[in-house]
Amino acid sequence: MSFLNSLLLTIMKALHSFINNYALTIIVFTILIKLVVMPLNLKSRRSTMRMASVQPKMQALQEKYKDDQEKLNQKLQELYRKEGVSPMGGCLPMIISMVILFAMFYALRTFANEQLVTQFLTFYHHPDIDPHTLTDSFFWIRNLWMPDTPFATFMPDISSLQLVDYQVWNDVSAKLAAAGTIPEALSFVDRNAMMAYITDVVTPFVSSEAYAPYIAPVTGLGNLSLLGLIRFSIYKEGNGWFILPILSVVSQIFMQKLTMKAQPMDPSQAGSQKTMIWVMTFMSLYFCASYNSAFALYWVASNIYAIVEQIGFNKYFELQDRKAAKAEEVGI
Repeated sequence: MSFLNSLLLTIMKALHSFINNYALTIIVFTILIKLVVMPLNLKSRRSTMRMASVQPKMQALQEKYKDDQEKLNQKLQELYRKEGVSPMGGCLPMIISMVILFAMFYALRTFANEQLVTQFLTFYHHPDIDPHTLTDSFFWIRNLWMPDTPFATFMPDISSLQLVDYQVWNDVSAKLAAAGTIPEALSFVDRNAMMAYITDVVTPFVSSEAYAPYIAPVTGLGNLSLLGLIRFSIYKEGNGWFILPILSVVSQIFMQKLTMKAQPMDPSQAGSQKTMIWVMTFMSLYFCASYNSAFALYWVASNIYAIVEQIGFNKYFELQDRKAAKAEEVGI
């Protein structure tokens, strides 16, 4: 998985060198990945449709051999071979998509950490710079590497910087020092050394007049509590308006319902299908609201592409069916 993470990150950085906009880079990268796996998705759709067409025969066998599981399995295998179908034929694209999804999550988290450290160290050593020029914005989002929510600051705060691995601090600071952006690189030997730096250096600067205004909560809306369990603040310069998390939920539900409609399955599986919709919907909301906006943008772009692709597949197969029906009418 680490190899795949590094590969995806390398490709994105290469694309960015041409596009020079991280948000657009993520969208283009998403489309390229989807185009690569599209032939597999098309094959999967065909396989699922063939499986749906043999459902009546499968149900007849299940009824006939309901008291003989071994015989039922044998007859089902014979049916699969005769019809040229496989019950697992539609699973490969789903597995590949999930692998890419999690690989993108880790790749973009790694890159987000690098960007947050770059933003903090640059501003720390050059507090006269407008910090808005240090971030990568996207329409309503001030910083692509922080969550799209008014409950997150647009500049990295203490909690986000604490989550960064100490080696990332070393590597990023070495690059900045080599470029002349900061006077010298950091050399943390372990996480304890990094935490000491955050306590002694980062925390005082974040609380200073130079930095504090950019992470200040709205008066009266700081340190709020939800049922005494979740604490949050609404910031004057919040990083977003929760639009990507909402879009992720809407697109996730629409995409999955469209897929279910286009790929009919055994009615006995309807309950598990509905459960999967809600599980994936909750996942989309959690990840897109809790982690960087770059990953949320990837998730939404991926869903929108999948919706367009599904509609295109539907039109394609409808056209194929009409051609087949017309050919049958003229006796071909």
